[in-house]
Amino acid sequence: MRPFITVFLLFLFTRSFTQTIQPDQITIARDEFGVPHIFAKTDQEVAYGLAWAHSEDDFEHIQHSLIAARGRLGEVLGKEGVLFDYGLKFLGIDTLVDRLYEQNISEEFKGILRAYCQGLNAYAESHPKEVLLKNLLPFQEKDLIKGYTLSLSLMSGVGVALKTIKANKIEEFNSANDDDKGSNAIAIAPSRTEDGKTWLAVNSHQPLEGRFAWYEAHLCSEQGWNMIGGLFPGGVSIFVGSNPNLGWAHTTNYNTWGDIHQLIINPKNKNQYQYDGAWKDFGKSKIKLKVKIAGIKLGISKKALFTEFGPVFEAKHGKYAIRFPAYSEIRAAEQWFKMNKAQNWVEFEKAIKMQGIPSYNIVYGDKDGNILYQSGGHYPDRDPSLDWHQPIKAASSKYKWTKLLPYSAIPSNFNPDCGFVYNANNTPLHCTSEECNLEMWFPGLQLFENNRGQRLAELMNNHEGKFTWKDFLNIKYDISYTKSGLYQEKFTHFYHLDLSKYPDLTDYVTRLKQWDFRADSSSNGAGLAMMMHKKLCERYDIPFGFLLIRKEIIGEKDAVQAMRDAQKFLLKTHGSLDIKLGDIQRHIRGNVSKAMNGMSEVLRAADTKLYDKKKGIYRVNQGDGYIQLVKFGKEGTELNTINSYGASAHPDSPHYTDQMEMAVKHQTRPMYFDKARVIQTAKRIYHPQ
Repeated sequence: MRPFITVFLLFLFTRSFTQTIQPDQITIARDEFGVPHIFAKTDQEVAYGLAWAHSEDDFEHIQHSLIAARGRLGEVLGKEGVLFDYGLKFLGIDTLVDRLYEQNISEEFKGILRAYCQGLNAYAESHPKEVLLKNLLPFQEKDLIKGYTLSLSLMSGVGVALKTIKANKIEEFNSANDDDKGSNAIAIAPSRTEDGKTWLAVNSHQPLEGRFAWYEAHLCSEQGWNMIGGLFPGGVSIFVGSNPNLGWAHTTNYNTWGDIHQLIINPKNKNQYQYDGAWKDFGKSKIKLKVKIAGIKLGISKKALFTEFGPVFEAKHGKYAIRFPAYSEIRAAEQWFKMNKAQNWVEFEKAIKMQGIPSYNIVYGDKDGNILYQSGGHYPDRDPSLDWHQPIKAASSKYKWTKLLPYSAIPSNFNPDCGFVYNANNTPLHCTSEECNLEMWFPGLQLFENNRGQRLAELMNNHEGKFTWKDFLNIKYDISYTKSGLYQEKFTHFYHLDLSKYPDLTDYVTRLKQWDFRADSSSNGAGLAMMMHKKLCERYDIPFGFLLIRKEIIGEKDAVQAMRDAQKFLLKTHGSLDIKLGDIQRHIRGNVSKAMNGMSEVLRAADTKLYDKKKGIYRVNQGDGYIQLVKFGKEGTELNTINSYGASAHPDSPHYTDQMEMAVKHQTRPMYFDKARVIQTAKRIYHPQ
């Protein structure tokens, strides 16, 4: 009888986390901006409701995430998508999740994943014309975890590694920012605020559209889940945001999360590489893929090689093995869920001690007055006596780390005496006042600064006494480059040019020298600066942020050519150099087009892409996207948010562009955790069916 009793108890235990979802028990309340507030008795019902509501607004990109997890994105997006399919199998994420899912994911969270999939599948069955691929349904729990793991691996160093290998710029890997994405976050303790509350700014700079754009939701169950914030398509909980007791922001950190090994190939046998003084055979496999080209799906096969150091990426200039911890961990989704459910610092720290998320800084604040900066993630435990300069050329097992640094060794600053913490993708060593900053080092720690980090340090450290809310907003929306920092240093030739040598640039340089280093949409100097930034990035074929962290200053020859190219472009497209930043840089979606202030690498970030070559218009495609500004107090939490476009990705929706005007004007809107208040003012209330 004992085995029967054991099995029966296990059945009851499992059943407690596996519930039959009744959609009529789930309430979705859409507010005046179309943001879904999802209310239900259980966490699983809320997860189901989230899947349904998000699918109503952006089922296409949710599918992209899960199709990538199936290794079939090439069938939808062609060459762009097949790269993700290859990455899934190249990194072994598909088999990793299959192998670890049962023992690494808790029964409670499996129930959340199962309920979310039920919501997706129900929506798909009700809207069959929106399903992108045949034989796709049903979506399964492992698809979600594979999607998380693939995306996080690419964001946690693997994507940068592959790009620098392909471009033969591996020497720059330690300081490489793969694009202009960034983020800002600030937390101020009650001792430094005018009202004695904890203040938090959540300000991520993701793409404004697509698979990695922020979607806002409010998730509220009777089991203690009450969270407002942003998530990506395919996310089953909030990634950044706040509950009534605490909140956090994430910013990307650029610690060296893994290594690139330059392999020594046997000259007599190309199927072998050197390892510990001996020749070792490559592990081999074939990766089968499908890619859509000109509307036809073609099957292709790619060989994959593996070594003691990890999978091999082949470039024209050699073979390289990459070794990263990100694609050996599958618990990130569950850690975020536990962070959502945390009610105080003790519970929140218990969640982040899981170390399931492979990278990302955390800036945290709560109603008890606690603040935190932590450069979270998986730090390889490297031998500090060895040379870890990338690429690693030593074919030795000494460079094959086998464990990670413990939680206690992660750069963290909890409740510093100065009363504030911040991060803008800058080094973890500069996260608060000069006297409270961290002092530490280990192989792989990010050491470089950027303009946003320097500007935050300048604004926060120079402030005396308590901060007013106006001070806080002015810092959040600051549009200046530092006048005595990286920007001035790298761009010195642009502002000290001898015009007698370049008379054709007299008008351009004269105007530029009058610029106050502020990215105001009405500024002529800012418009000229933005254009020469763009032309310089085209010339170097690198993103703007990298111009500020590379060792070399921009030489006079390149400065002159960039300004000539910018001048030629402006005269051709606008007919004049008397042009404002807002005439060139626009916040555009559908038929809405607004002048936008901010530029790359200022705190009010606006990163752009050429939108209309004939008219000379650049469209903001990433930068300030989803923003939360929060006050945590004993008597309650005040929350204001804004998203760059709106809650819906559908052009025919009234919520496709309805937040754009407010976003441009630096306005926000209040959000409420209280169900009764939300229901009272909701514009639409319904069940997911």
